[in-house]
Amino acid sequence: MSRLLPLLILCLGIPVTLAAQPPNPNDPFAQQKMQADQAQQQGDHAKSIELTSQILQQKPDDHVAYYLRASARVESGREKGNTQSIREGIGDAREAIRYSQNQNVNYYLPYLYGMMNLAVMENKKSHAETALNVANQILARPNLTAEERANFHYQRGMIYLPLNKPQDAAKDFSETIKLQPNHFAALLALPDAYALAGNNEMALASFNDVVQKQPNSPIVYNNRAMFYQQQGKLQEAVNDFSRAIQIDPQYHHAITNRGFAYLEGGKPQVAEADLTQSLSIAPNQPFVLGMRGEARLLQGKIDQAIADQKQAVQLDPNNAALHSDLGFSYYFKQNYPEALAQFNLAAQQAPEQMKVLNPWIYMAMVRSNQKPAADAKFQSILSQKPESRDSVDTILAFLLGGITEADLLKSIDLKDPKRAKAQTCEAHYFIGEKALLAGDSAKATQNFQQTLNTNLKNLSAYRGAQYALKKF
Repeated sequence: MSRLLPLLILCLGIPVTLAAQPPNPNDPFAQQKMQADQAQQQGDHAKSIELTSQILQQKPDDHVAYYLRASARVESGREKGNTQSIREGIGDAREAIRYSQNQNVNYYLPYLYGMMNLAVMENKKSHAETALNVANQILARPNLTAEERANFHYQRGMIYLPLNKPQDAAKDFSETIKLQPNHFAALLALPDAYALAGNNEMALASFNDVVQKQPNSPIVYNNRAMFYQQQGKLQEAVNDFSRAIQIDPQYHHAITNRGFAYLEGGKPQVAEADLTQSLSIAPNQPFVLGMRGEARLLQGKIDQAIADQKQAVQLDPNNAALHSDLGFSYYFKQNYPEALAQFNLAAQQAPEQMKVLNPWIYMAMVRSNQKPAADAKFQSILSQKPESRDSVDTILAFLLGGITEADLLKSIDLKDPKRAKAQTCEAHYFIGEKALLAGDSAKATQNFQQTLNTNLKNLSAYRGAQYALKKF
């Protein structure tokens, strides 16, 4: 199983502060609405929701309050991964549109943004398709101002992304920039769309253009750095992350991302320092705690790694990847019952994604004196035809005694060199594990060393071999 952590990608929501309508001097709630808007701009979504809810208790048909609360609820839901909050925001946007008698086109923005985020978070293209239809209807209106048209091109571009249409997205972002050359959200989104479309040359040119237009923005350098990292240009990535941090030393996203770049570049000690700095600025980051646990694990600091990973799962108990990471650390520490418990939680939360854990679950059960139960759990693998098994099933068939060591090594897909190397790493690790169970420590050591020879440090099998041989 790959241990690479995803990049921390930054995105912007509703692109600019939008005044729903000019302040009405006769509006008794004007001051509260201004405070709610300011709170939203400052990222205090809870305060914005509280203020607008107070207004709506007294004036249930106030469409401006509905609009402001819609924006706050959608942004809050996106940040927290809370789809219910996003749905409530979408509902508020609908109410704003209804009570305004469809007179303010800006009220559609939190609706579209909310639907796009639901499409991503729930992996349902139907949400994006619904939003796309609405965006098309809005853009067909002849009386939009240049600013309104720019914002709806931007939102439609964002909607195209979960529909896997990055080229269409790039066209909309480009149109936004034509209408508003300094539209910051579109400037950031355009190079990402080019990259998703596989046009790396245009992506880099677009990133460079943003850097020229916004040379004092840490987000700009952070995002170009992430592009460099995805291209395998780690030094260029580190340079840009460092520039972002130089501009804003409290910008913990860039500090985290630089830590990941160092981790990917084989510098876990330096990575740990960056991740610790990020956590000192924003302590409750389960993703970052898990990543620091990874950095510590690479250095042989297994107890500290487990402490980080336990805190991460406490903060985000429904994250299958964090549970699996904690399970691996327990496994390497030879606490097999705890490893099994974490693997099972991960498998329950994400059955398809976590199928890769099955060989580890089998071994954790065997090492927890549950071999009959382990054999029974995975016995159906042996009835499969060899050609229908994937690499995970093939490893299980070997552990169950259904195929030989030679069969396992012969099953490696040599047509794909990268895949073959990963399968070789994992095959030798589990050959070593099975040899240990049989009491053949010399054979186990030989195979663990072959695992390390692949140098695939992002794989759990590699990590397991490190701990088996105590080589860090």
